[in-house]
Amino acid sequence: AQAHNHTKYYIEPLIFRAEDRLFRVPGEYLSHESSVLLKLVQLPQPTNDSESTVVKKGSTDADPLILPDQVTAFSFLTLLKVLFSDKSRKVCFTKDEWVAMLELSRLLDIPKIRKMAIERLAPLFKDDPTHKLHLAMKYDVSNWLRPALDTLVRRNPPLGTRELQILGQDTLLKIAALRECCYPVFHDTDIRYNSPFAQNYTIDRWDILPERGEIMINLDPSHFYCPPPASWRGQEDTVSESSGPCKSGEFFFEKVVFKVGLDRFYKVSNQPFAHHSPMFRREFERRGLGKYDLHDPFVIEGVTKTDFEHLLRFFFPPTFLTNWEPTLERWASILRLSVKWNMVYLKSLAAQRLENFISGDVVTKLRVAQEFGIREWFSSGMTTLVTRKEPLTSFECEVLGEQHILQVLDLRERTHCQIRVGVPLIHLRSVRGKVFKNVDLSERLSSVL
Repeated sequence: AQAHNHTKYYIEPLIFRAEDRLFRVPGEYLSHESSVLLKLVQLPQPTNDSESTVVKKGSTDADPLILPDQVTAFSFLTLLKVLFSDKSRKVCFTKDEWVAMLELSRLLDIPKIRKMAIERLAPLFKDDPTHKLHLAMKYDVSNWLRPALDTLVRRNPPLGTRELQILGQDTLLKIAALRECCYPVFHDTDIRYNSPFAQNYTIDRWDILPERGEIMINLDPSHFYCPPPASWRGQEDTVSESSGPCKSGEFFFEKVVFKVGLDRFYKVSNQPFAHHSPMFRREFERRGLGKYDLHDPFVIEGVTKTDFEHLLRFFFPPTFLTNWEPTLERWASILRLSVKWNMVYLKSLAAQRLENFISGDVVTKLRVAQEFGIREWFSSGMTTLVTRKEPLTSFECEVLGEQHILQVLDLRERTHCQIRVGVPLIHLRSVRGKVFKNVDLSERLSSVL
């Protein structure tokens, strides 16, 4: 008698493609576990009219079932290892493999694998609340969220580079805002609190404030490092030895032709350039007895015509405008070129004038300070971010590097103020401290969750 296929246990393998890898496995088993894969397997199949037979997609290497782009070859391989592993033997999977299962089980809707991945990963990330919080938010593991966030808010060590890289800037700022609102309170003794060793005394309790508040602490400018801007041809004021007679770079005044860009020439006295800039003095002296003229001009590189003309109007103000005063844009041009050419006096003057325009705008102040290497501005702007009531914002982080973002967050949570007999006592603690376990953070955590 002719044999017939069993209706349930005659299983044809299907070929799946993930990235550039093909996998040939029993598709029936996969579709039972995943509603997404079930829909993929049940897609309408094209027919071959010439032979009147159905050609199933996934039956040949040339026409596999294409998995979603988010499914990597590694994650699909791990899924197959989990599903088809020998149940009689204990198979160990790495942390990365279980994370891949957590991601894939959510993507392909495989509840059994998701539950298994969460159970296996929980002990692996027991001492890593940062990564645990990241996974909880990314893959919607709700029962991990609160414990991980609670640990990060309570712990003593400040938020660092690892937290910023794993959690991202927005989440980091939310956690930092919670940490700085956890406020340590010491024993109510003036002598003890005013002691230089006050920061080492035991904390009596923690107050959870709605906001940290403004704390006007005096911070040493050396706390904040402002990288100097790149100079043009160095900052040294040296002159190479000339093999013959040459003009004095500082005290030989004459008309010089400057060329800016491809087609703009200027003919002005070299006196203000020689007076303010060692770079120009050096270049004028290296010229020997020659002159800069239309045929052989002094070529200015890396400078816009607008900036150069603003500087010329400062050096050579129009005589018919007796009350002529540069605008914000003009002072910015003067500052930019004075930094580039090491014009110390002009840099100081332009910085003073510009500060009047942007004194209340801490973001612009920090941006300009870093662009032009104005240490005083940078220190002032950073101090404002540390002492003010409002926490750091994402917009402000755009002008700060990673080092300075973390520095502001650390200083804000260590800056401490307590009122004694109506007098605010302010100091900078060496560490913030660890929030006691009996302190209730549930209400504040809910505002983030």
